[in-house]
Amino acid sequence: MLKGHVFPKQSFGHPIFALFINTFLNGQNGISDNYKNGMEITYNGSILTIQSGAVCIQGRFLEEDSSFSIIAGNDTAFCKLVIEIDLDKQNTESDFVQGAYKIVKATNEYPSLTQTNIVKNNAGIYQYELARFKTTINGITGFQDMRTFLDFDSIYSAIQKEYRTILSNLKQELANVQNGSAYVLKDNIKILHGHISKETGSTQISYPERIK
Repeated sequence: MLKGHVFPKQSFGHPIFALFINTFLNGQNGISDNYKNGMEITYNGSILTIQSGAVCIQGRFLEEDSSFSIIAGNDTAFCKLVIEIDLDKQNTESDFVQGAYKIVKATNEYPSLTQTNIVKNNAGIYQYELARFKTTINGITGFQDMRTFLDFDSIYSAIQKEYRTILSNLKQELANVQNGSAYVLKDNIKILHGHISKETGSTQISYPERIK
C-alpha cells in the first residue's frame, strides 16, 4: 500500500523522519555541541554520571533532560559505556524503552558493539559509544571520553558552500554553451563549435550551427 508522508492529513512517520535526518547527516552520529551540558561524562569510584544534553544516533534524537548515574561495578573488565537503541522493543505512551544506557563488558579487550542498520530495517539494535574504561576492585581506571559531536552550524555552512560551488559550475557550463565553447555531455560526447565528436573515436558528425 502506498503511504503519504508530508501530505495533508497524513502523518510524518518516525521511520521516514529518521531516514531524512540520517541522510541529511550523511550517516553521522553525535552529540549536539550547543545544547545543555553536551552529555558530559564524569566518574567517581565505580559510578559514572552523564550530564544533560542531546544526541542523534542513526537519525533518531535522544535527550538526557537532567543527569543519569550508572554503576560500572568492581570486577576486572574492559568496558564501553553506550547508548543502546533497541527498535525491537515497544514503547508505551508513558514509558520510553527503546533507548537506554548500557555498559558492555569483555575480559581481555574492549568489546565490539552491535550496530545493525536500524535506518534501513526499522528494527534491530544500534549501540553508540560514549566512553571506554577498565573496572577494577578499586574503581574505574583508564577512562577515555569517546563522544563525537555534531556541529549543525558547520554542517549547514558546508552545505551552503557546496551548493554555491555547484551553482557556479552550472552557470559556467551554461555560459560555455551559449558562447559556443566546448561542452561535455554524457558518454564523453563533446559539442565543439558546431560539431559533435566522440572522445573515444575519431569520427566527427556534422552538426548545424547553433541558432542565434
